[in-house]
Amino acid sequence: MTDPLRQAEVESPEEEERSLSGEAIEADLELARAKMTRCRAVGDHSRARLRDVVAESCDARNASFVDAVGMRLVLRDCQLLGVDVSGGVLRDCLFEGCQLRMARAFGSRFERCWFQNCDLREAEFEEARFDRVAFRDCDLRGARLLRSGLSSVDFRGSRVEGLAVSPDRVTGAVIAGEQADVFAAAFGLRVLPINPDES
Repeated sequence: MTDPLRQAEVESPEEEERSLSGEAIEADLELARAKMTRCRAVGDHSRARLRDVVAESCDARNASFVDAVGMRLVLRDCQLLGVDVSGGVLRDCLFEGCQLRMARAFGSRFERCWFQNCDLREAEFEEARFDRVAFRDCDLRGARLLRSGLSSVDFRGSRVEGLAVSPDRVTGAVIAGEQADVFAAAFGLRVLPINPDES
């Protein structure tokens, strides 16, 4: 990635057409131009189509959005623990302060997505495709990104201890200096200080 993704480059949703507050959202095939506040996802939302949606303080814990497509989404302070978006496509999405611990995204595609202050511990993004994605001040400890192309992913500012990546897919990822030892470990390297007493 020659130029890391900037949050301003993530396309914002169009102005919402309707507003929902404190409602249970049943399985729906399409939701467009909506703002949701303190709503709860109910049922299986596989193959859903979400476009121009803003969700604030919503609850979708353990919900299934398998093979769903989401474009121009903003999710703030949402509870998404264990959510499953495997096989889905997320384009121009902003996640701020979201709980995504143990989320699943096997084989999903992420394009121009920005994660800010999100808890992604133990999330599984295996075989996912990332195109200009940034994880800023996120917690990625124990997350699995095996067999996922990371050449256009920016990890700076995030906790990455125990992050599992495929060494052949890391080339081009953007990291901060303090994260180098974690990524070096993926290549089987050990980063040790020089002991001046050694001869």
